[in-house]
Amino acid sequence: MKPFWKNSAAVSARLAAAPGLLVTLDFDGTLAALAETPGQARLEPEFRAALKELAAAPGVCVFILSGRALPGVRHLVGLRGLYYGGNHGIEIKGPGFAWCDAGALKTRGRVAGIVADMQERFPPGTGVLVENKLFSASVHYRNLKPAFKHGFFNRMRSLMATRGAGLHWRGGHKVFELLPRGAAHKGDAVGLLAKHLGAPLGIAVGDDLTDEDMFKALAGRGLTVRVGRKAGSKAGYFLSGQGEVLRLLRFIAAARDRGGNETDSCGAIQILHAPHAHGSNRAQGV
Repeated sequence: MKPFWKNSAAVSARLAAAPGLLVTLDFDGTLAALAETPGQARLEPEFRAALKELAAAPGVCVFILSGRALPGVRHLVGLRGLYYGGNHGIEIKGPGFAWCDAGALKTRGRVAGIVADMQERFPPGTGVLVENKLFSASVHYRNLKPAFKHGFFNRMRSLMATRGAGLHWRGGHKVFELLPRGAAHKGDAVGLLAKHLGAPLGIAVGDDLTDEDMFKALAGRGLTVRVGRKAGSKAGYFLSGQGEVLRLLRFIAAARDRGGNETDSCGAIQILHAPHAHGSNRAQGV
């Protein structure tokens, strides 16, 4: 990986010259700082303003692609006219486009069963938070209490060793993700939306293991940026931390404006709501 800002002149030229641009952004750890619990995460106003400006730039489409359920991430960002992807790419919705992985629909009952078991074994007092995101589940252990550490990891090892049921586990930042085996991932989602939009130049920004799927998908033909340097990442560039993402959003918008591209932006951008700092991440359907 190369440091992004030391190579920004070449990147800016490429962004300005492209007929169209699909900017794909992870949410937690990228657009928003990592929080103690998912419900505490928020998008700062300056990030929302920068997203709105970017989405209005010539020829730019913005795709927020998260591990959260789609209604939740859409609520947190609060802008119409963007594309949103939930459950790591299993569901996508935006202007003139809606898609859901048909195979993932079949595993919802099994996901719910494992979620119920984990919630019974590790109630809130243990520091474990189990989320049912309909098509997938997340088991957060950032606040795991020491007294439950042994039992928690023993249970997770047992679950991860169990084959079958059409599901598999992945790790992340203090979280285990339960996903449908063979379902669409972030790389698939980027490719699917790019095809729908006529194959614009892709730029992907993320900070976690699941973001590596979109880095791989864009290797050799797009721009990939990891938040934080990590050995073995497939990203072409890195930022030093999440705080630099705001600068990156403004940089991309400025590059497009300087390019003099007359291509229309993806669509009209509207504020959906004014999210509360620590409110629920649930919302009405897209």
